[in-house]
Amino acid sequence: MVEPVSGKFTTVEVTDAHGGESYGRYPLEPGEVVLGDCAYATARGILKVHQAGAYVLARLNPHSLRVCNEERQRIVLLEQKDQVPATGWEEWNILVPIPPDSYNSRTDKGWSLRQAKDWVPARVVAGRTRDGDVIWVITTAPAGVIASSAATDLYRLRWQVELFFKRLKSLLHLDTMPSRQGPTAKSWMLSRLLAAALAQRLTSPSGPLSPWGYEISKARLSK
Repeated sequence: MVEPVSGKFTTVEVTDAHGGESYGRYPLEPGEVVLGDCAYATARGILKVHQAGAYVLARLNPHSLRVCNEERQRIVLLEQKDQVPATGWEEWNILVPIPPDSYNSRTDKGWSLRQAKDWVPARVVAGRTRDGDVIWVITTAPAGVIASSAATDLYRLRWQVELFFKRLKSLLHLDTMPSRQGPTAKSWMLSRLLAAALAQRLTSPSGPLSPWGYEISKARLSK
C-alpha cells in the first residue's frame, strides 16, 4: 500500500502467481479513503472496504462493474455520458450489487440481481479530460465526506502510486528479475524493497506531482 500524498509505501505483501491485487489484502481503518485504478473497482473489493468502515475512491470501468439505481434496477453508465459537461462533473447515486459467494467470474456466465448477497451504496462522479474523454470515478463516501469537486482531485493523487513503481523500476531495477524461481526471486524482491524502505527514510517527500500540471496538492476532503 502506498501513501499517495508522500509517494511512500506503508505495507508490502509478496505473493506467488496465484495472488492477485485486491482491497481485501490491506489492513484498513474506519474513515480511511482508499484509492485505486480500474483493477480495484470490483464488487467484492468494494464490499471489503465498506465492511471495514473505510471508503473506496477508484476509477470505474463501465464495462466491468455492474451498477444499479436506488430502485435496484440495472443502469448502463455509458448511456449517460452525454450528460457529462465539458467542464465540471456529473454525479449519480448508485447501488453496487455484490455477487453470491458461489459465483466465479472465470467459469460462470453470469448471475441474477435476485442472487445479490449485499448492496453497497455509492456514487459515480464523471468528468471529461482535456481531450473530451469521460473519466468515471466511483466512491462509497457520502457527499458530506468527499464532495464531487474533491473526488476527481483525490483520484489524481493516485499518479503518485505510478511514480513510486516507476522509481522502483528505474532506480532499483525491480522489473529485471535475474530469476523467477520461487525462493531466489522472493529474496531478490525483498532485498530491493528493503533498499526502497531505507531510501524513503533518508529522503523527504517533495509533494504530489501531476503529469498534467494540476495543483493536486490542494486536493482535500470536504468538511
